[in-house]
Amino acid sequence: MAMDTFIVLAASYDTLGAAEADYHAVRDFYLTSGLLDTYDAAVITRDDGGKVRIVVKHEQPTRQGAWRGLGIGLVGGALVALFPAVGIGAGLLLGGAGGAGLGALAGHVTAGLRRADLKDLGELLDEGHSGLVVVAASDLGDRVERHIKRARKVTRKQLTADEKVVERDIEEATSAPRQTLEQAVAESEAAVREAEAEAAEAERAAGQYSATGSRPAARDDLVSRLDDLASLREKGVLSQAEFETAKSRLLGG
Repeated sequence: MAMDTFIVLAASYDTLGAAEADYHAVRDFYLTSGLLDTYDAAVITRDDGGKVRIVVKHEQPTRQGAWRGLGIGLVGGALVALFPAVGIGAGLLLGGAGGAGLGALAGHVTAGLRRADLKDLGELLDEGHSGLVVVAASDLGDRVERHIKRARKVTRKQLTADEKVVERDIEEATSAPRQTLEQAVAESEAAVREAEAEAAEAERAAGQYSATGSRPAARDDLVSRLDDLASLREKGVLSQAEFETAKSRLLGG
């Protein structure tokens, strides 16, 4: 399976105006570069009740079929994965077919991000009043980030997805919806909770290894802890660097 690699850029802001200004700066960069059809982006904000909604969005105009019919690209899947109850204007989330298609899109985004990265993106966007999310080709990440100048904080994560498979799954979901919007939201919420739980487990494990790494462990206990570390790395909860640091502490290095 040929996987496409993207960069997800998330930025938090104190004001909606600042987020919209950076959104337009990014759009102008793509427009002047002749690459307008190679990115997805959206600005989100919170109302007085704390509800997250999408204010403005851009989707790759070259997409066709059911994918195009959703009115939003990978950035929409990312936002539904991060904020399952996000409100998207013009009734985008209304109806079983649209909800099922967006649920399929969110599922691919969730699967294409490390669990710890999903948690980091959500926490950063939670910090601000408004936010900007851009999904860009991996080779353009640095150039796009240079145009995000008004944010209080910016982070970037790698996303992998096979766009052809995504399109197929969206079409299958919208032509014969297997789930309602409520079910799609519930599945996204469950994925976020799982990511948070695994990240918390990684933090507990790192603390445990830090506290006990200075004294030799019994062989069976040592093997068990190394297996636990390897499992957390394979799940994407620990990066390779975090794995090596925790292993060194465990071995008394």
